[in-house]
Amino acid sequence: MRITKHKSGVIKRLLKIEESELEPYFKYYLGEVEFEALPEEQQIKLERFKKAWSWYVMGRTKQMIIDALKKDYNIKDRQAEYDLAASIFLHGRKEPVDKDGRRVASAEYFDLLSQLSTKEKKYDWAIAARKEADDCLGIHEKEMDGLNPEDFLKPTKIIFNTKVDIHNYEKEKTIDLDE
Repeated sequence: MRITKHKSGVIKRLLKIEESELEPYFKYYLGEVEFEALPEEQQIKLERFKKAWSWYVMGRTKQMIIDALKKDYNIKDRQAEYDLAASIFLHGRKEPVDKDGRRVASAEYFDLLSQLSTKEKKYDWAIAARKEADDCLGIHEKEMDGLNPEDFLKPTKIIFNTKVDIHNYEKEKTIDLDE
């Protein structure tokens, strides 16, 4: 996950992707906005994002995707690069939501298999299915409390200051409160 965040940060800096620009598309993927509710310009852009993502998932090279976007939508090279990067960034943001949903769906599926196996008196299968459901939900994983040891392995920036200013109080004029 850290690599994804790093790559998306680099992509955002290089291509100047504004998250606020992608917000309508992210809302569309979350089901908060219908396709028809988007303005026509955003609908066309969403189609380009979908096409770029589908080609990317199929294993096409980035140059092949950029060339195809330029040809299909009659856009310039820079716009095609931006669309591909934005699509990758957009689907990267959406992925954790999908992952959680798939995890829960898989756990429900294994629970169903466990119940069916129990009904058929195949207890070994029921136990195995229940274990898979628990693994999907991470029930048996240890929870770490406290500090993460990996945080201490990261290099830190240390700033040294060699200019030391010693304040001499004896030379300053003081006010006597009795006066």
